[in-house]
Amino acid sequence: MLITDAAVRETAATLAQSLGGDWSLDPEAPADGAAHLIYSDGRAISFRPIFGGATVQLWITGNAAPTLPAGASPAERAAHEAHVTVRLPEGHRYNKATALVTDEEEEPAAIILRTLEDLLPAFEHKPRYVGHKPWIDLFDNALAAVTAEEDAPR
Repeated sequence: MLITDAAVRETAATLAQSLGGDWSLDPEAPADGAAHLIYSDGRAISFRPIFGGATVQLWITGNAAPTLPAGASPAERAAHEAHVTVRLPEGHRYNKATALVTDEEEEPAAIILRTLEDLLPAFEHKPRYVGHKPWIDLFDNALAAVTAEEDAPR
């Protein structure tokens, strides 16, 4: 299914509702033909139709790092620094395109949401290169650790 320029804003409203939380249409976004969603903490999601609406280009934009309380312990400071190091920095973007033409007649919002679910972990675990998904490595390592623990002789 194709997405028209006129349907972009409606699709964005559907996505904001599907994502839940504090996602909403960005009232300060430019009128540039793209849809812009913003979260209460400043994270942003945007998309625009390309190739006549057969594909959408999606991008997420990082937000400012959370602040650390003044009386934080050295361990809390180290954990905060480690977290800031691996997250998508403020203003940095991570992009992905997805085709809207499929064998089934799916709504564009459903296809975009599925693609976003693959992109959203990049807010907390920035990719180092195109196609890198560090959150998958984290899950695989955690699963291997749990499996090894369960298989260990008692």
